[in-house]
Amino acid sequence: MYAHIKLNIQDGIARITMDRPASNNALDATMFHDLIATVEHCDADESVKVIIITGAGKNFSAGGDIKEMASFDFISYELSILTSQASLALRRCSKPVIAMVNGVAAGAGCGIALGADFRIMTEESCLLTAFSSVGLPGDTGCIYHLKQIVGLAKTIELMALSPRIYGKEAFRLGLTTRLAPDGKLEEETQAFAEKLLRRPLNALALQKQLYYEVFYRDYMAYSRIEAENLAKAGASADHREAVTAFIEGRKPIFNQND
Repeated sequence: MYAHIKLNIQDGIARITMDRPASNNALDATMFHDLIATVEHCDADESVKVIIITGAGKNFSAGGDIKEMASFDFISYELSILTSQASLALRRCSKPVIAMVNGVAAGAGCGIALGADFRIMTEESCLLTAFSSVGLPGDTGCIYHLKQIVGLAKTIELMALSPRIYGKEAFRLGLTTRLAPDGKLEEETQAFAEKLLRRPLNALALQKQLYYEVFYRDYMAYSRIEAENLAKAGASADHREAVTAFIEGRKPIFNQND
């Protein structure tokens, strides 16, 4: 359907695959647009009952495309708001959405995974907020989603320090729904999707509507502030230093004067 978003529908289960394995499925503006369109297509398709989202290759997604960022003088408000809409599309979707987290889900990839209703990981799978490491406050609603799951204090820690959260710790924190044995991620995710297929899906759709209207009612206001802050940080010396350091293969030196 799209260059770097693949869609396969079989027996009521739609699999959406972010498909840029050479760049660890880094998300650029086109991919964000295409991901939203694919989720909306699945939501409207009556043959789709359950959605799985994953990444091609070894990792779920490395997050925003830093090489693309290197070409920007600043991160536009329009691009910033687009990232939040991508994860929101998963929450708005009336179908259950499962994130099959293979390898690392970092930055925007973490936000996309957290936007799903369920996450399946292995002990080796890893969630990583990553934003502060590139001089950014966050996008894809990551702060909002984390607050809903782990509370404000833990969200502050995970966003500020950006530790790697592997499977067992993610399960302990409630960040993953199931912890699959190593080598069984596909099998466990498929079994979970089939379990959902046997549930009363109309009732689940109404539950999702309730969650969205009650617990996500201020998401749009949040996303506007998130986009404004991301745009500001995208023009900062710290962010430019992080991007330059990434391209040059070195560690960034932060706390410069803007």
